[in-house]
Parts: sequence; C-alpha cells; structure tokens
Amino acid sequence: MNSKTPTNTKKHSLNCLNWLNFSAADVATGLGPFLAVYLASNLHWNPSQIGVAIGAMSFATVIAQSPAGWLCDVSKKKRLGIVVVSITIGIAGFCMLFFPNFYAVIICQIAIGVAAAFFAPVLIALAMGIAGRNNFDNTISKNQTFNHAGNVVSAILIGVLGKLTHNAGIFYGLALFCLMSIIFSLSIKEEDINHEAASAAGDKKGTEPKKTSFLDMLKNKGFLILLFSAVLFHFANAAMLPLVGQELGKARTSNASLYMSACIVLAQLVMVPMSFMSGRWAATGRKKLMMIAFFILPIRGILYTFGKGAIYLVSIQILDGVAGGIFSVVSILIVSDLFCGTGKDNFAQGILAAAIGLGASLSNVISGYIVKASGFNFGFYVLSALALVAFLLFWAMMPETVSCADEKPGNKDMKLNLA
Repeated sequence: MNSKTPTNTKKHSLNCLNWLNFSAADVATGLGPFLAVYLASNLHWNPSQIGVAIGAMSFATVIAQSPAGWLCDVSKKKRLGIVVVSITIGIAGFCMLFFPNFYAVIICQIAIGVAAAFFAPVLIALAMGIAGRNNFDNTISKNQTFNHAGNVVSAILIGVLGKLTHNAGIFYGLALFCLMSIIFSLSIKEEDINHEAASAAGDKKGTEPKKTSFLDMLKNKGFLILLFSAVLFHFANAAMLPLVGQELGKARTSNASLYMSACIVLAQLVMVPMSFMSGRWAATGRKKLMMIAFFILPIRGILYTFGKGAIYLVSIQILDGVAGGIFSVVSILIVSDLFCGTGKDNFAQGILAAAIGLGASLSNVISGYIVKASGFNFGFYVLSALALVAFLLFWAMMPETVSCADEKPGNKDMKLNLA
C-alpha cells in the first residue's frame, strides 16, 4: 500500500475534517469585512472607529494564539475545543447585533478574537494527527481548498442575508456556520486522532521528540524571517479589503453587502484551485512559490488607487485569490518542515498565526487613522510600500525548506537546528 494513502478507517474522519475546514472558514475569521460594511452603513461609524473594532479581534488573536498552539500540543480534547470556541463566537456575534454600541462591539470582537485563535492550530493538528506526516502536504492542501470553498459559500449566503435584512442578517449567517462547525467536529472519530503525531512529536513512529525550548525555536533563522515577513505581509494585506468595504459602504446603499460578497467570492474562487495546486507545487520548492504571493500584494494595493467603481474594485480580488491561496498552504508547510520531530509544531504554528494576527491588527487600526487623515489612496500607497518591503525581505533572507517526510540526502539540514 502507498504510504501516502490513508487507511479506509480514517477516510471518514478526513472527509469530516475537510468539511470542518469548510464550515470553519467563516467562523475562524469572524465577520471581517462584512462587519466593516455593517458598522459604516448601519451604525455610521468613521474609519478610525471601524479600524479599532476590526483590529480588536486581530489583537486579541495575537495574544491568545501562542497559548492556543501550546494547549493544542498538550491537549487530547481537540474536538471539544472546536465546539467551545464555535459557541463562543456565535454568542458574541448576536451580542454585537443586539447591543450595537462601541464598547459592546469591542468586547465582543475581543471574545471572537480569543476564540478564533484556537482554530488554526487545532485544524492543523487534526490534519497531522489523522493523516500522518507522509500525507500531511496533501491533506493540508485539501483542507485549505475546502476552507476557501467555504468562504465562497459563506460570502454568498451572508451577502444575500445582508441584502435582505439591511446587513443585520450577517450575524445569523455566522451562527449557522458555527453550528456546522460543531457538527463536523463531533463527526470526526476520536480513535482516528493520533495526538502524539498531531504535535509532530518524532520524525518517525517510535522516535522520541527532540527537546526544544522556546529559545531554541527563536534561534532558527528561517522561522524568524518567516515571522517578520508574515507580519509585514499581513500588515499590508489585512486592511485592504475592509478599506474597499468602507468605500462601498460610504454610499449607504442596499447593495454594499452584495458588492463585498462579490469581492470575497471572487478571491475565494481563485483560492480554491490555487490551494489545491499549491500542495503539489510546493514539492518543487516552498520559497519560490511563496515569493509569488509576496510579489502580487504590492501590485494589488497600487491597483486599488486607479479606480473606485464597484466592478473595478471587485475584479482586483483575483490577485488576492492567487496570493492568499499560496500563502495559506505554503506557510503551514514551511513551519511543519522546520519543526518536524520537535513536538512543538502546533506551538510554532500558533506563533506564526500570532505574527499574522499582529500584522492584521496593526494594519486595521493604523490604516483607519491614515485614511481618516489623508484619504483612501494614500492609505493604499502605504500598504503597498510595506508589501514591497515584505517581498524583498523574504526574497533576500529566507532559506529554502524541504518536507521532513522526504528521505533525500541532505534534507535533515533543512530542519530546525537544535545545537
């Protein structure tokens, strides 16, 4: 039997994991740009207030992300974790709807941010724990494909609900996907999860995890460059779509949610094939594939300044789809390469997610004030400049990595060097 083919007994759990990624696509990111439309159109908040609200979730995720990754490494209650955080996010969403004042929204966004921090490490751990090291690349690729497909469906559904209810329906859409996440999580068979493998403990069956401290992790050049690059990339990326949403919401028409839905749907439709193929393309080189994602981002930011029509703004999301599809898969694979056999894979994934969240939170808060002071075009210029810096840093300093499932000579030198 091919070692990269999962046994029949685990196919059910792998399918449920795919659908969990599908349903968690909307839950794990909260309402995102739809909330920006709601706050601008329904509550008439200014860009700086909206930036603080969106950034509150991202900042809370930054704080909770590394502890979430650590807890995922040591806990055997991963399915229960998904249930708890899904319920938390659903309740917080309804609280924002029924208590629409500034402080209530900020508190709810913080609660969503803390809960959302658990999704990334838990989903990655389940992929490793069910599929194993040899099938990890393929499983993550499929998971991310379902994740982006879920974003397409949720964006369409929430966009339609927003249209029919003057944006209030977006909170009911969030609750629906929370419920789906709970169902698919509980449908995964507990006996199919190898919790030791889920933390990447040991290169092969029977080996002991290497002793790896937090200081050891921070001594790894590749990991540090990836973290700094991810902060800059998501500082440049995170605020772009919410800023587009605010531009669409300024008109205060009933079509604002539909236009935002179109932005998300187009990007996610492109991400579906990009994620699927990235798992295969990454086998020939992680770095050169990731560089494509980094190079596209500054181009996208500049293009937003060339026109303000809804159709034009929506069409640019094709570039977001290409970059996002690549980053979502390859970043996970790089971290997995670097920390294979340490038992700290989920902790490292949590640190990366924290770096992403840090960039996103800074992006939404700071860009809101920049746009309020100098306008939307200047805001996009600043974000594009930061995206260019991220590309140059990654291109000049990031080493190549190779999957630790690859037995080729010399591959061991690409792993985490624990002196």
